[in-house]
Amino acid sequence: MIHFLDSSALVKRYVEEEGSAVIALLFRGKKMLAVSRLAEVEVPLALAKRARRGDLKEAEARAHGEHVLRDLKSMRVAELRQRTFEHARELGWAHGLRAYDALQLASASRLKTETGMSLTFWCADEGLNQAARDEGLRVGLLS
Repeated sequence: MIHFLDSSALVKRYVEEEGSAVIALLFRGKKMLAVSRLAEVEVPLALAKRARRGDLKEAEARAHGEHVLRDLKSMRVAELRQRTFEHARELGWAHGLRAYDALQLASASRLKTETGMSLTFWCADEGLNQAARDEGLRVGLLS
C-alpha cells in the first residue's frame, strides 16, 4: 500500500493543524509514503508564505523547509514526466482542476498504474479529493 501525500497533506507534518496527527501516524508507522516532485517546491514555499503572514517565524519556516528535503529522501518521489503532464491536462479538463492540483493527481494516478499497488491519496482539498475518488483512487481522511 502506497500513501501518496499531496502537498497540502505533507505540510501538516511541519505545521500543527487539523490532520497533523493523521500525517504523524503515517510517518511513525513506517508506511510506504510517496509524493510528487512538486512537493519539493510547494511545501517549502507554503511554509515561507506562512512566515510572511506571521504564522511562523522565518527561521522556523526555513528549518521546516530543510526538513522537507530530508524527508523526501526517504519517500518515493513521482517524477514529472511528459506522460504525467499529458494526463494532468486531461484530468484538469475532466475535473476543472488547477494546474498543480492536476499534476498532483496525475502523479498519484501514474504511480498507482506503474507500481500496480493500491494507493491512498491524502489531501486537504475536498475538490481534489473528489476528483481522486472519481478517478478510482482511495482517499484518506485527514479529520
